Amino acid sequence: MTLRVGLWIVLVGLMAGPSAIACESQCIEKGQWQLGVAIGAGVRSNPLVDGDNIPLVVLPDIAWYGEAFYLDNDEVGYQVIDNGTFALEGFVNLNKEAANFAFWHPANLFSNMALGSGFIGPSMEVKRTVSKDDVATRRWSVNGGVRLHLRHESGEFQASMVTDVGKVHHGQQAELSYSLSWQTGHWTWVATPSLVWKSTKLVDYYYGLDDRDEVDTSLYYEARSGWYPSLSIQVIRPIAEHWRLIGSLTWTELHKGMTASPLLDESKIRGIFVGAAYHF
Repeated sequence: MTLRVGLWIVLVGLMAGPSAIACESQCIEKGQWQLGVAIGAGVRSNPLVDGDNIPLVVLPDIAWYGEAFYLDNDEVGYQVIDNGTFALEGFVNLNKEAANFAFWHPANLFSNMALGSGFIGPSMEVKRTVSKDDVATRRWSVNGGVRLHLRHESGEFQASMVTDVGKVHHGQQAELSYSLSWQTGHWTWVATPSLVWKSTKLVDYYYGLDDRDEVDTSLYYEARSGWYPSLSIQVIRPIAEHWRLIGSLTWTELHKGMTASPLLDESKIRGIFVGAAYHF
């Protein structure tokens, strides 16, 4: 039996891949497919100038775990070890950055949600910006990396490191997160604070501006690496044999190396989703 968190646990925040928070509702028998769908109301906002928001109404959840190989939505991996307390896996998955530039990117199907405030206060400086529609195409990329899990009764620490195996931007990304779950009556709560680091090559490929973009040279910008925090809170309540109510909130503060880009007009990303999930 394999532990994981389905789509309704990780609807918002950073998609960190397979995890183990509440086995009583998220166990998969090895060699068996798990299919599910979440139905509700939500949105994935786009921090880019003129970025299209992605409405979230029907979200699929697809997973299969063997003795070592697994498929979990947009991720394929191999579990090197999993003794219940400690786990280590190698994996490949889609880099989510290009989803900001292309409405039909697969990451917008298996999507995290983010609802930006879009508020500019009176003391904030108005910077020059450029639309995502007026710059060169940012290509999809594929991550390859490793992930470490350290689990205890009510929570889990994860650390992961990935690199661009498709040689699109030649960058790297690291993530540290801790998920804590608890029960209040029939409700299960999961709080996950995270820290994410993105390298200069990754950030500059997507958010930098140079001669490839054919924009005014005064708008050229070299993006930088940096860490940024994120917090997501999910709540789940079983209501029938295959049905669960779900709710999710998220908050992300993007780092200066990204937000100073003329392509971005938001520094904070917020999200909300309310709905129901059916587990086949």
